[in-house]
Amino acid sequence: MTVLRRSRRLAQARGAALLIRSHVAAGWGYNAEGQLGDGTITSRSGYGDISVGNDVVQVAAGSGHGLALRSDGTVWAWGFNGAGELGDGTTTSRSTPVRVTGLSGVTQVAACGYFSVALRSDGTVWAWGDNRGGQLGRGTTSNHEVTPARVRGLARVTKISAGGSFVLALRSDGTVRAWGDNRRGQLGNGTTASSPVPVKVAGLSGVTGISAGFDASIATRASGISAITSVWTWGGNDVGQLGDGTLTSRSTPERVAGLPVSIAGISAGGGLVGRLGAGGTLAGGGFAAVLGTDGTVWAWGDDSAGQLGNAPSSTPVTRPVNTIGAGSRITQLSAGDFHVLALKPDGSVLAWGANGSGQLGNGGTAPVTGPVQVTGLANATQVAAGGEFSLAVHVPVPMPIVPDLTGDITARAGQVLQGAGLMLGTVRSVVDHSCNNIGTVMSQNPLAGTAVSPGSAVSITIGTRPPHPCP
Repeated sequence: MTVLRRSRRLAQARGAALLIRSHVAAGWGYNAEGQLGDGTITSRSGYGDISVGNDVVQVAAGSGHGLALRSDGTVWAWGFNGAGELGDGTTTSRSTPVRVTGLSGVTQVAACGYFSVALRSDGTVWAWGDNRGGQLGRGTTSNHEVTPARVRGLARVTKISAGGSFVLALRSDGTVRAWGDNRRGQLGNGTTASSPVPVKVAGLSGVTGISAGFDASIATRASGISAITSVWTWGGNDVGQLGDGTLTSRSTPERVAGLPVSIAGISAGGGLVGRLGAGGTLAGGGFAAVLGTDGTVWAWGDDSAGQLGNAPSSTPVTRPVNTIGAGSRITQLSAGDFHVLALKPDGSVLAWGANGSGQLGNGGTAPVTGPVQVTGLANATQVAAGGEFSLAVHVPVPMPIVPDLTGDITARAGQVLQGAGLMLGTVRSVVDHSCNNIGTVMSQNPLAGTAVSPGSAVSITIGTRPPHPCP
């Protein structure tokens, strides 16, 4: 952190003295594995900052771990590490951030399930953690890997997205590659055979955006005609997460009908639900959310926790529904297992969906129908929804520095404090035997130079004349 320092008697500037911090990471929600990165394993329903530097560019949230990309291109991780998803060479979980080994020049990070992915500035992709589905792209299906390694045969990548046990990568030519688990057709190559190396998603070109969900994929394509954008989906569909009006999974992309022609963002989410799907396996609670440039939000799929942005429903939503109207001014969406985060231009954050662990950040854990604002979080620049927790990058509200009030009369002290965003608290009087501060401030609490919360009160002690004559 940086402290703005000043001369004690620069009265014109002292009211603006602030403790400035730049872009920092914050987290809230479930924390049993340390995924909030605050040095504890205590869950909370209000946000708290993570000590991972004041130059955080992006955060990503997996099932039980978090990643932070810093401006120097290094990656830091915290939380559950049973599969090596923290990338520090161990399988020891961490409640505070550790640096991912051997990575530099990173421009984007992604996380889901129990693995992590990074995109470097040279267009290569690196991955680490759980590899049972081949999602690390190393050509193997080893149990797990504890340090990053390059995904085989892949270059010129511009965007990445991590799903339940698979990854999507958008290349500079507008085509998409995918690798990992493919039992539901989420790799989009016309088969259901998993692949530990990248394969091309069939029939997609001109792609502008990608998002990997629990077992389904979504992409946007540019038509080349004005601002018209189309949305395409493929993969698992047991709860309508493909938005095509059916519950039938698909291994190749198809266009989703009934959406706005101008799309600002997409996000696919979902996690395991406690019921058996086809074949007696645990079913995935997949869903998707699309943001229109007019601020509308359209969603489909599992709505068991209200994660589509409306009242919860046990019936899958198989076609896009408009859950948030135009004019919301939402600029970014991030879908987690069963909740969604939304960023607005003023830096405030909205949330909806499951809230049993406080992942909506509204100070409680009770279910909420529709979007609620994350309490107290301001100046956010990016959000990431994970398993039952949430992460954000934000610029904290500047912390006022208590000005030096020595020698000021009470009225002047009050003016200076108001200018610094503080309040005048208790005013005491004591005899000033030295006669140096008669009628002015002798001492204060907190002391000058202390960083405090905005609106804090500062108490002062005013000197009065002694019974004997002053020197």
